Amino acid sequence: MWRWFNLLPFLVVVSCSSKNPASPICLSLPPPGGSPNIFKRYSIKNDSEMMPGWSRNFDMSGVSFNEKMTLTLVTRRHVIMASHYRRRPGAKVVFHNRMGKRIERTLIDVIGVVGDVAVGLLNLDVPPDLKIYALPAPRKDFSFLEGTNAAVTGQNRRIFFHEIDRVGSTSITFRHPKVAKHGWGKNLVKGDSGNPSFFISEDELVLIETHTSGGAGSGPFYGSSIIQEKLSAAITTLAPGYRLRLKSL
Repeated sequence: MWRWFNLLPFLVVVSCSSKNPASPICLSLPPPGGSPNIFKRYSIKNDSEMMPGWSRNFDMSGVSFNEKMTLTLVTRRHVIMASHYRRRPGAKVVFHNRMGKRIERTLIDVIGVVGDVAVGLLNLDVPPDLKIYALPAPRKDFSFLEGTNAAVTGQNRRIFFHEIDRVGSTSITFRHPKVAKHGWGKNLVKGDSGNPSFFISEDELVLIETHTSGGAGSGPFYGSSIIQEKLSAAITTLAPGYRLRLKSL
């Protein structure tokens, strides 16, 4: 059963506009009760229509939503997913760019990395109009993230806002804020596993987690140097010459 919560942001709301919805624009938080949908009309086989409004500013072009087992781009040819909820080699991988244009690839190999992280290899590089998400550059202490907002996605192609509760050496957990002012939140359930969560840093979405557990959510923390080292090694094993992109928070 779904439970919905209105949430309070801890980021400044900025007024943004752009005549070209495919161009980089600033990330403003949704209005109270703003629809969490990414797509107005989603199609696995054809181009899709993006939802107008605030969610258009959140670049989800690097997330493949054509199956519940979500995949997220970390290089032009590598995707990550929950190890316990993997797509199999041979599966079709469908992305939509920020204009809703459909791009298809095929998953040709998948290997476990560490914990609940697996990485897959696509048959070809994706084009430059799909987002490759940066991971947090490692640092000794990420406690400054606790209490801030994260954009959390779910199996029905929606974006929610939860607070970061705790950041460990290899894991991160979220919580539902108590005060309701902006957007929506949800209890993550079966089928949400592997969907990504992002921290907003200088108007860029930085990948911090893929779901392992339900409720407000928890999973591997992609700012972990341990996870990054093993992920980099797995990427090289599958197809050398690709590197993770890191961003200092």
